[in-house]
Amino acid sequence: MKYLIGFLLIALYYAVGSIITTLLHLPFPSSIVSMLLLFVSLTTGIVPGRWVKDACTLLIMVMPLFFIPASMGLMDHFTLLISDSLPLLGATIVSSLIVLVVMAKLLDKEKEEN
Repeated sequence: MKYLIGFLLIALYYAVGSIITTLLHLPFPSSIVSMLLLFVSLTTGIVPGRWVKDACTLLIMVMPLFFIPASMGLMDHFTLLISDSLPLLGATIVSSLIVLVVMAKLLDKEKEEN
């Protein structure tokens, strides 16, 4: 029962996000809208976190299974990955460095405030 309520809430938010994305013709996936709606609901207290905690914990435990189909799809395009490996590697390094620098600045700023 504890999982059922969480999964129903997650499904409800996904349905609402899909409807909003369709009606407003948004250029990004409905799952992003759904996540943002659920996040706002959780942070404002509209939805207590305990309602979705168990379902989210279960989904996180099985999350690696969701990556298997994507990984298999990448194997179908292995030659393309090899031919574009330098730009992919460069993008990965640059984006990782950006995240590292931004997080270091934010944490340094937070440390100064305390």
